[in-house]
Amino acid sequence: MKMKHTYKGLGTTLLFILLLQTVNTWAAPYISFSSNRIGNYDIYIMDINGENLRNLTNHPSWDSQATWAPHGRAFAFVSNRDGNAEIYIMSLNRTEPRRLTYRPESDTNPAWSPDGKWIAFSSRIPQKQTYDIYKIDINGENLQQLTDDGKYNFVPSWSPDGEQIAFYSRPNDNGGIYVMNLDGKRIRRVMQPQDRGTSPTWSPDGKQIAYYAGIMGSGIYIMGAQGQNTRRVTPNNIWSHNPAWSPDGAWIAYDAEIDNPWGNPNVDANIYLVAVDGGKLRQITKHPGKNEHPEWVPEGFLSVSPSTEKQSTLWGKLKQSAGD
Repeated sequence: MKMKHTYKGLGTTLLFILLLQTVNTWAAPYISFSSNRIGNYDIYIMDINGENLRNLTNHPSWDSQATWAPHGRAFAFVSNRDGNAEIYIMSLNRTEPRRLTYRPESDTNPAWSPDGKWIAFSSRIPQKQTYDIYKIDINGENLQQLTDDGKYNFVPSWSPDGEQIAFYSRPNDNGGIYVMNLDGKRIRRVMQPQDRGTSPTWSPDGKQIAYYAGIMGSGIYIMGAQGQNTRRVTPNNIWSHNPAWSPDGAWIAYDAEIDNPWGNPNVDANIYLVAVDGGKLRQITKHPGKNEHPEWVPEGFLSVSPSTEKQSTLWGKLKQSAGD
């Protein structure tokens, strides 16, 4: 009986350790990204350990550029499934997305507002060969044009307090990062002309902006919200794009092409992490396709993820084993 009791206790302990490790893996932050690993672009998620990969859109069209609702239970993305680049919203408890924009223009680069009520996006007007920034509420109503100056204005990003929008603008050959109020007024530049940065993303505390710029290979940079103290956080001579700041402000996710892409149609791209305060890079995806446009998934995603049910089931088994 003593030996049986010892074996039983050991088995429970091992089960506890195994389940704790598994739960910790599931609880790891998730990153969404677009990938053409099955022949067309879909939206995927994966935890920062490079595990638990899931295809969220799984459609033969081009699906890319995901942006998440603050509650983590839905995301907006760009798709050409109806013949034109439009914005769609997909709730995790539904099997089909809902089309948000119905416009002859190409609508891209959606960004969900911090209060969850609006989506800002870029719109390309083919006749004028220009881009402008718009915002629309999540019901597809109250469309508002925020820029209208005949320039290239795209890739909007909301400030954490929801009071400003950063974006890329190119009034001439020296494009850069600008910030405007929510009504499109008081547009001002926040970066030096020679940097030519794009794809801004605010730090969670609103004090810094990350972006990428084509200097010594496109790299990820961080600057103060007023354009001061610029520094590079990714290696030189590596093509790094599309930064996304982690919710805790400690990491930046981005996609990178290790080889120079010019003239190489088969070059791959993968998702990496870099610590904001510097340090070794961490590669998240390892696939020969294109893995691009990372975004951090809010914690609310776990409340509707199937993995949460599996986690609860295993914890129930653990309690049952411990009580036998």
